[in-house]
Amino acid sequence: MHDTARWQGLVPSAEQTELTTSARRHFATRFPFDRTLFDRPRLPDWPEVLAAGYPLVGVPEPVGAGSLADLAALLEEAGRALLPVPLLATAAAVQTELAAGLPVTERSVGSPSALAVAVAGRHLPVLDGVAARVVVLLVPADGGTTLVKLTPLARESLTHVDPTRPLALVPLDGTPAETHHVESTVEELLGPARVAVAADLVGTAAGALDLAVRHALDREQFGRPVGAFQAVKHRLANVYLAVERARSLTVAAALSAAPAAPARDADAVVLPLLAKAAAAEAALAATDAFVQVLGAMGVTFEADAHLYFRRARQTAPYLGTPDECYRRAVALRGGGA
Repeated sequence: MHDTARWQGLVPSAEQTELTTSARRHFATRFPFDRTLFDRPRLPDWPEVLAAGYPLVGVPEPVGAGSLADLAALLEEAGRALLPVPLLATAAAVQTELAAGLPVTERSVGSPSALAVAVAGRHLPVLDGVAARVVVLLVPADGGTTLVKLTPLARESLTHVDPTRPLALVPLDGTPAETHHVESTVEELLGPARVAVAADLVGTAAGALDLAVRHALDREQFGRPVGAFQAVKHRLANVYLAVERARSLTVAAALSAAPAAPARDADAVVLPLLAKAAAAEAALAATDAFVQVLGAMGVTFEADAHLYFRRARQTAPYLGTPDECYRRAVALRGGGA
């Protein structure tokens, strides 16, 4: 962490700024908030996202282009837009395969996929697993990790908080599987995926905060903007600090966890854990504040607050709750479990 050149990427490059500006415009135009998804769930419009080349960001050439930091910048915009497409799930799965040293092709990257970690039982809950053609499953094993690529023949859609990022239950029995043994631990393999999830959550937090601030400035009560009241100002200021902390940790984690990062060490595991924890906390705090600042409107279906609230709560526990991530980071730093 003392290599100055290593952290120059904390400042967004011109290419990243161009990517995020273009993506924000595209998402706002082509993927506006769609409440019909709550009544009539549908498969997301994956071909349009693929045509834009988004799934290829963060994948090494010649298949793709860009770095893990570029992918994080893109996923922050996707999180801000509450993108109803399995871009995060696919990126998490692909980045895990890359971390395991497995080859990826344009065809495999171009198909919706998802990532899961082994749990007890014969059915696997998978975030954004409804559309996934492949589910990458990590199973702890002696001397490393068993990475299993499942091709689900059947799945059950679970009751979920956020219909735009649905949960699916994939049966393990009878599902075609391709198995690989990897010497890396599960925590090491999950580093880049946690960066991706953190970036998405930072975007959700930032989007909720921006809308809450806009409302606080525009809405008047007792002859004053709502934002002029100290309780509102302090709450939004605290959320701003949480979002900026999470964003900084996410960018630092992206630089550290990238396969080509110089002096790759324990930071490649610890920083993604810290980023994921901070981003989840920021998203939960920001969406809570959004609902509260809107007052009674915040709990109506017509307001946008519940969309951010749902997304944050659906995604925050993915790949570890904040408490779980902090405990693992402490254990890896030698502080005990």
